[in-house]
Amino acid sequence: MTLSSLSWRSHGSRWAELVFFSAVISGLFMLLHLTAGMMLGPMAAGIILSIRNRGVTIKPVFFTMAQAILACVVVNSLTGSVLHHIMSHWVLVLFSVLSVILVSFSTGACLAWFGVMPGTTALWGTSPGAASTMVMLCGSFGADTRLTAFMLYFRVIMVAVATSLISWIVIRTGHATPTPAPMRGNLLPTLLLVTISTVIGLRLRSPAATLLLTILTGATAQLSGLFQISAPFWIRIPAYLTIGWSIGLRFTAPVLRYALRSIPAVALSSMTLIASCALLALPVAHFARIDLLSAYLATSPGGLDTIIVISANVPIALPFIIAMQTARMLAIITLGPAIARPLGRWLERHTSRTAAMPEQMEQLPRSPPTSK
Repeated sequence: MTLSSLSWRSHGSRWAELVFFSAVISGLFMLLHLTAGMMLGPMAAGIILSIRNRGVTIKPVFFTMAQAILACVVVNSLTGSVLHHIMSHWVLVLFSVLSVILVSFSTGACLAWFGVMPGTTALWGTSPGAASTMVMLCGSFGADTRLTAFMLYFRVIMVAVATSLISWIVIRTGHATPTPAPMRGNLLPTLLLVTISTVIGLRLRSPAATLLLTILTGATAQLSGLFQISAPFWIRIPAYLTIGWSIGLRFTAPVLRYALRSIPAVALSSMTLIASCALLALPVAHFARIDLLSAYLATSPGGLDTIIVISANVPIALPFIIAMQTARMLAIITLGPAIARPLGRWLERHTSRTAAMPEQMEQLPRSPPTSK
């Protein structure tokens, strides 16, 4: 048996292990009704194989294509009715969005000041936007993608638990409403957009280029009526797998130990953000004239997927919630880099309590890893 044959078999067995662990862990998360499970499972599987030195290769083209697909998921929720709700309540939306951003970056600054996380990483890790989108962006602006993903998805779990508990209490009152129908779109133009954005993104060699280009182009096409972006679940699965694997496979044992030691502080910052958003729901419910649960979901630092699941069992003001969440996500994509980069650098320069990072915690390369 040749050396190349043994190498091929070893590589194949590693992929088999990665797929197996991803399926098992994702299945467990889905049984717990954790909507981020399709990304958390592959990420956890990647971490397991990486710390066992059983990593595999994720080619840049697949990582870049996953970015484009994720951008289509973002654009899919941006419709004329959502924009109408934003414009109708623009003062309330602006107040809510800026308040949440202020609280999130304040908690991140505290984590950096007390040496729990490096400055830029702490700020991106507490950002209130969609976790998967923030993970895609943060690496281009000086943050450690591994630790940012750990912080964001740890908060995703906490938000999911909190919202599930609150919705269970509401469900006990006996209310129910049918699940909203998924938004349909034009698949072929969407796939063409994904392909073109992937090719351009690979040439530009910037991790955030594909994501931002697809969002801008897709939103323009959708809002102008040219075509409706399609993001069915089956097209999201390979994107979630690729992104989760790409993050998990970058972990090392020292990085994982460092992340686990920071859990108490990260949990406290997450609870602070969740509680602040819950308090913010009180004026939002009053001025928007909606129920308190809808106001909480509108201000909650969680994702739209969780909201859709909850809406299957309880009556909520879904258009207003999507409008608030979308406005905040767009604000974070626009304002996040402008705030996180200078503030993160200032924190890293001026705090005397910066954590002693292990040597293996060097900054990730700006482009996705191509080998392991």
